[in-house]
Amino acid sequence: MEIPNEETMLYRYSCRDMGLNCPFVAKAETLEEVTRMALEHVQAQHTADFNNINTPAEIERMTLSLSRSTRVVTG
Repeated sequence: MEIPNEETMLYRYSCRDMGLNCPFVAKAETLEEVTRMALEHVQAQHTADFNNINTPAEIERMTLSLSRSTRVVTG
């Protein structure tokens, strides 16, 4: 098995990894970008699953949760 290097590493988030029945997957070169994409998706599509995500504290908690669910994969 090939060892990934920085040029082939990507960060990946999927709603299924969070226990949701949703095919959404985000991949990007940075954790911050994947987390931003995932947060936008969750706010747009999963408000019923996560109640309200409106206050700065709620957004911060969700951002931390999303970043913890993000995995490093090879490109």
